[in-house]
Amino acid sequence: MPDFKPTDRPCSRNHLLFKELDDGGVVYDPTMETIHSLNPSAAFIWILCDGNHSILEIIDAVKKHFHEFPVNPETEINQTLNQFLSLDLLTIS
Repeated sequence: MPDFKPTDRPCSRNHLLFKELDDGGVVYDPTMETIHSLNPSAAFIWILCDGNHSILEIIDAVKKHFHEFPVNPETEINQTLNQFLSLDLLTIS
């Protein structure tokens, strides 16, 4: 599991397609022909993985948008980002 720095900027791979849904979203990888279903918080994080938002900015956005997360949702966000990385869905710069 990588240790993310607050200034890291995750970016989804440019060949992936994302569709936001009422209850989350789906990521489609046409190269691998796979679909990944995301719950609402993972979809929210995915949208922010555009290479423009740092980990710290993503954490702040999650805190403001999702009230059910603890005061410091870093663990959950790191787990989500690690899952995206393990599925080869994003890069970290």
